[in-house]
Amino acid sequence: MTRLTELQQEAEWRRCVDDERHFLRNYWHIAHPAYGRILFDLRAAQSNALTHWDEHRYSLTLKARQIGWTTLVAAHQFWLAFFKPDQNIIDLSRTERESVLLLRKSKYGFQHMPDWMLERGPQTLVEHQQRMAFSNGSQIPSMPSASDPARGESASLVVVDEWAFLPNPEEAWASIEPVADVGGRIIGLSTANGSGNFFHGLWVGSQTGTNRFAPMFFPWSASEDRDESWYESKKESMLSWQLAQEYPTTPEEAFIKSGNPVFALDVLEDMETNVEEGQGGYLWQPYTRVVEWRKDVHSLA
Repeated sequence: MTRLTELQQEAEWRRCVDDERHFLRNYWHIAHPAYGRILFDLRAAQSNALTHWDEHRYSLTLKARQIGWTTLVAAHQFWLAFFKPDQNIIDLSRTERESVLLLRKSKYGFQHMPDWMLERGPQTLVEHQQRMAFSNGSQIPSMPSASDPARGESASLVVVDEWAFLPNPEEAWASIEPVADVGGRIIGLSTANGSGNFFHGLWVGSQTGTNRFAPMFFPWSASEDRDESWYESKKESMLSWQLAQEYPTTPEEAFIKSGNPVFALDVLEDMETNVEEGQGGYLWQPYTRVVEWRKDVHSLA
């Protein structure tokens, strides 16, 4: 962007305060694996996710791998902390390494903002590998879920990354839920890790309306640079359950077929499609031998 006058800078600042998308598209840089440092090209699906997060205090996202959602939530939480005062944003990740990597995405964009915006914004008080804090009273601590960082906190936002893979998902939820009860928001993100676990239960509850989460699902095709030929190449190099876990097409595929299941998804789907309605009556079949079991002995008739 060309050099701005002081009046233009102030106008841009005020617009960024009110318009998150304008800030991300014009001032937020990400590290692209192929192209290096680039401006954040906010896609339509990502813009929809921002709207969803803004409209729902409890948001649950089932997603494919590597579609830019961790990058998006890292940008979103920084925008809140930098432009809004008194934001306590808590990140929960599976491991300490992953908590560091999540906050590192926020720090990367911060480090490449224009100088005038850094001078206009709040001062940095803390920039630890697992915590950022600003002079406007906002902070972002990023911790592994096992450390129980949310318990006793009053948070404006809790971000739970890869919820299905946390070592203690139930305990993490027990510490998170009271935060939202006093007005905070929750953004839960995860790929699937099979069915019957805690994250799957949250997803089912969000679908049936038995919990407070508003669900979103983003398949592998949510990344606009992927097409059918890309997907076919993945099919050739991955096991079916791995493909369903990393790059699902539907929520059902993500949950039923991921996690290295015992039964094949196509068999289960065929059984569901071809099931016949039961008929009333009795089932009778002659037996040549009858085994009668008693408490102590059995006899063969």
